[in-house]
Amino acid sequence: MKKYMFSLLAIVSFLVSYAQNMEHKNFKLTIKTNVNGNHPRLYLAYQMNGQKLIDSAEYEYDKKGYVFEGNVVKPLLATLVRDPDEIGLSALIQKTRTGDKIDLLRLYLHPGNILLSTSGLLEIGKFTGSKINVDEQNLQRLLKPIFEKQMETSLMLRSNPDSLTATSLGARLDSLKDSRKPVLKSFITSNLDSYVSLVSLSEYAGPFPEVDDTYALFNKLSPHIRNTLLGQEYNKFLKDLQDLNIGTVAPEFIQNDTTGNPISFSSFRGKYVLLDFWASWCGPCREESAHMRQLYQDFSNRNFTILGISLDAADDKEAWIKAIKDDGLVWTQVSDLKHWDNSIVKLYSIKAIPQTFLIDPNGIIIARGLNYEELKDKLNTILPKK
Repeated sequence: MKKYMFSLLAIVSFLVSYAQNMEHKNFKLTIKTNVNGNHPRLYLAYQMNGQKLIDSAEYEYDKKGYVFEGNVVKPLLATLVRDPDEIGLSALIQKTRTGDKIDLLRLYLHPGNILLSTSGLLEIGKFTGSKINVDEQNLQRLLKPIFEKQMETSLMLRSNPDSLTATSLGARLDSLKDSRKPVLKSFITSNLDSYVSLVSLSEYAGPFPEVDDTYALFNKLSPHIRNTLLGQEYNKFLKDLQDLNIGTVAPEFIQNDTTGNPISFSSFRGKYVLLDFWASWCGPCREESAHMRQLYQDFSNRNFTILGISLDAADDKEAWIKAIKDDGLVWTQVSDLKHWDNSIVKLYSIKAIPQTFLIDPNGIIIARGLNYEELKDKLNTILPKK
């Protein structure tokens, strides 16, 4: 069974440009509401430079709304959350994990003024003067029926540990994920001058896309979109995939383990090594832990080991170490605690986790993106029992 993977685009930060923008606030998000009565606190959460940023705002009666200001060097996805019961952002997030509905809105922060007007909930708000957010709302409206089925199935999966039921629900999630693709492709081809189409291309193509076909779709996007920072990054990603093909030398790296000791990839030469990209916050990754333990148990005495590479952030270090202990991951683990800005993640052009690369004793890539059963079959072929 394929695993339902978190697909999420890596955020690239150009520090010099960012520093130049720090002298002034280059985005202003204003939320206007004509609702009388209670005006609860709003939270704005996003990630930049590998760090989670959370801001909050109270209603300003003289402005009849809320105002958030900050700095970004390119459009960043953010989540705006309303807290009517004054329970705080952490408690609101916990409610979503149990299936409770909260009032939230996904949007893009970008340089300039962003105006959201609503007569009630955030999720029914309308944007003015922000094409990227208008496009994002249009796309999410198209995907909403599929998204609701995905959420319903995910909740059923959490409450049904029975293996047979879990297999069936997992297959349903895979099918729902695949059903998003024609919607994404239709949106992309109908909106060639939209930044949202560029973002959607990453999900549509997947973590290991067919390069020629993906380039053909990428090149249909307007020059303006292809030349954005994200467009340049995605172009580099497609080129990097060619350099990470099976049969090529796996890039070298050095990164610290949980105790701060530097670990070099070259020190594993002479063994078959599975590079396992994961994170403590990634549900599908944690579900894979049992499979990783089984692979290690079955093959570690046959010239095989695993090297875990975590996408946790600096404020998640304790969660990372706890997940290693709780999941019984006894092999080497490294991270620079920069989330999607992890230098190895960039080096290997990782766009979704969990993700794996299988490397031979000479440092050559011999497989990538295999699921547990495929990995087990591959290892049994190249590492027969003595």
